[in-house]
Amino acid sequence: MIGGYLHPGFPKANMFFVVFGYNSVWQGQLLLSNLKFGQYTHLSPRATFTAQIGGTIVGSIFSYILMSSITTNQRDILLSIEGSNIWSGQAVQNYNSQAIAWGGLAKHLFSAGGIYQWVCYAFLIGFTLPVPFWIAHKYFPKMKWDYWNTAIIANFIGLLYVGINSVTMPWFYVGVISQFYTRKYRPNWFIKYNYILSAAMDGGTQVLVFILSFAVFGGAGNAVTFPPYWGNNFNQGNLDYCMLNPYTNGS
Repeated sequence: MIGGYLHPGFPKANMFFVVFGYNSVWQGQLLLSNLKFGQYTHLSPRATFTAQIGGTIVGSIFSYILMSSITTNQRDILLSIEGSNIWSGQAVQNYNSQAIAWGGLAKHLFSAGGIYQWVCYAFLIGFTLPVPFWIAHKYFPKMKWDYWNTAIIANFIGLLYVGINSVTMPWFYVGVISQFYTRKYRPNWFIKYNYILSAAMDGGTQVLVFILSFAVFGGAGNAVTFPPYWGNNFNQGNLDYCMLNPYTNGS
């Protein structure tokens, strides 16, 4: 939004603004979150930072190889509007669409009187959201109103309208098991293993995604059809139990 109003009518300028502005802040947040894991596991900041730098260098090389292979072998699917149950160009297309919307048409779409004027008003609403909880905590401190973090709640509500959001519920399941049950009823195990397990699961997932993308999903050219089983609802047509739009299948 800021880039669009600083350089109205220039989508490319907005794209550069996002790359060097928003993305840098986002990557800095990831850096700090990983440093937090090191602190929880009692590693020195120097050791954690060294591992981060090494992982960034190795990761950038493999990410480039993976991106180049996928864009070459799955080009048609990535350029399509709907994508598939495996591949989608949503992130890049969204980046391009936002550059046009905010960089070229921001004044007409998001200014007062525009079609999406409430997008800008939402910043004011978000600024005032914590106030009722702060007042409630001030007068009723035992009700734990200070535990309500409106920034986190609003952020995750905003994620629900984008693309495939079936991942949201597993987040809740893992979070409840880890931060409620394990932390409350198995505190010794939680202190010793929780964050190590979290880091191991993150790393294992990344390695698994890399292997599956190349060897199974067609990132290297040839895709291997995943065998049908109860979890992907293969016989009904809606893979992974994703809901179908009744207006697109004639029912």
